[in-house]
Amino acid sequence: MKRISLSIVALAMLSTAAMADISSKSFGGSASLFYRTNDAGSGDLFNRGTSYGNAAVQLGGTAAVGSCDTCVKLNYGITGVSTMGLENTLVAGTWINHTVDDAIWIDTLNLAFHPLNGLSNTTMVVGRQALDTPMVFTETWNIAKNTFDAAVAVNNDIVDTTLVGAWVGRSNNAGAGTAFTVNATKGFSDDSFNQFLTKEGAYAFGAVTKIIPSVTAQAWYYIAPSVANVTWIQADTEYAGFGLGAQFARLDASDNSDGNAFAVKLGYNYEGIGLSAAYSSVDAMTGTSKALGFKNLGNDQSKLYTEAWWNFDHVGESDTDSFNITAEYSAKDIADFGVYYTSADHGGAVADMQEIAVTATKSLGNLDATLAYINTDVDGSDAVNDVQAYLTYNF
Repeated sequence: MKRISLSIVALAMLSTAAMADISSKSFGGSASLFYRTNDAGSGDLFNRGTSYGNAAVQLGGTAAVGSCDTCVKLNYGITGVSTMGLENTLVAGTWINHTVDDAIWIDTLNLAFHPLNGLSNTTMVVGRQALDTPMVFTETWNIAKNTFDAAVAVNNDIVDTTLVGAWVGRSNNAGAGTAFTVNATKGFSDDSFNQFLTKEGAYAFGAVTKIIPSVTAQAWYYIAPSVANVTWIQADTEYAGFGLGAQFARLDASDNSDGNAFAVKLGYNYEGIGLSAAYSSVDAMTGTSKALGFKNLGNDQSKLYTEAWWNFDHVGESDTDSFNITAEYSAKDIADFGVYYTSADHGGAVADMQEIAVTATKSLGNLDATLAYINTDVDGSDAVNDVQAYLTYNF
């Protein structure tokens, strides 16, 4: 018998939905096939032993609960991943750690409603959902996304300003260079959702405002009990094609270790051409602060402007100076091209990293296709060439 494991919040939402009228407002999904090969170590490009492959299907939508189409909404989604037998012929690894067994899990299941309807422009989203904040966010580089069990309140009563308060209880982040691990090897399960940092979870409070013309400013404060508190401040502006951004973050850990990070970015866009240069610096830290760094809490990717295209576990690390140069060009009726260079200079004995990534993306109707080449050079090791192909059909 296949086992179904859902959180108490998810069960409560299903019970609520079962007792109410539900009308579908939208439904859709995507089917994806990702392939990656590299020549790391003694391997060669396109050899089975150094190649990775995965297929995934994501289905989801929104439904109105009750007679009011906008009062309460049920958002739902499931993801399934499979190797389709590729491990027998073409690849030896998967993008997501689900061994070679197919797996299906609930990636989205939440209720969105207005708790102070008519009194305040406030929306609550309770349940499993994607998040996008500087230190806690859903990463999109993998064939399937990581999500969170959370309660989020968003208020827009102040003109051109959004206030956010959130509690995050569980997630399927796993760190170590992968978005998450599917613990269940067979059947239908959400067992990969574990506590977020600690059993107490974490709290996030933020404000995003455009009160100053042409400037988007944001400030965030995170409280992870018994782990750390993090402050993130950022401002971005654009005028006549030129863009300028600045970031500052501070981390205070429970073991009295701490550290700061800052980053600046200058960019220019003109008729399909986008150019930017960014620099970031992270203090040398110790203890818990060093272990966390300025990265997605519980994972490796960073929201610092200098983040690499592929090698995420460098820019947000302790005692690191990084810079990134990006050039993008959208060739009409041909493809979108990108060239990305990232250098991460680590202090101490940690090896420095340089990455060059070249991408080409083309949409053909509902089919999105991307081809990427990445060259990674870590001091003391041979450079690694990496070729990746992404196919996604949206329906």
